[in-house]
Amino acid sequence: MEYVSEPVIFTKEIDEKNINLTVPEGFVKDLHFSTNEHFMLMLRVVGPDMNKVVDFFEDGEDEIYNIKTFDVVGNKEINDDFILTDIYMDEGPNLGVDIDIEPAMIRLILDFLKN
Repeated sequence: MEYVSEPVIFTKEIDEKNINLTVPEGFVKDLHFSTNEHFMLMLRVVGPDMNKVVDFFEDGEDEIYNIKTFDVVGNKEINDDFILTDIYMDEGPNLGVDIDIEPAMIRLILDFLKN
């Protein structure tokens, strides 16, 4: 299991405009490199900003993302373009018992290949 010491900044281009999403390091649960070209990123986002994460990655397979962060275990900066090859999203249980409230948590597993 690897960890990041800085937020993860994702950037993608939509209609010739760069859109950024910053995920605080506390939401990053694992960063796993199987090779220098392939890694998985596991996120757990809690709170009102989870919808921003869902909207940013929803239907994002095969899109190119620039990813910038710092890997503590590998002691290296990550700043490169990657293709999102697979995504798994799981909306977690609600924090309350109210009916028809938005989920309070989202878990994501993002699988990337270097572009």
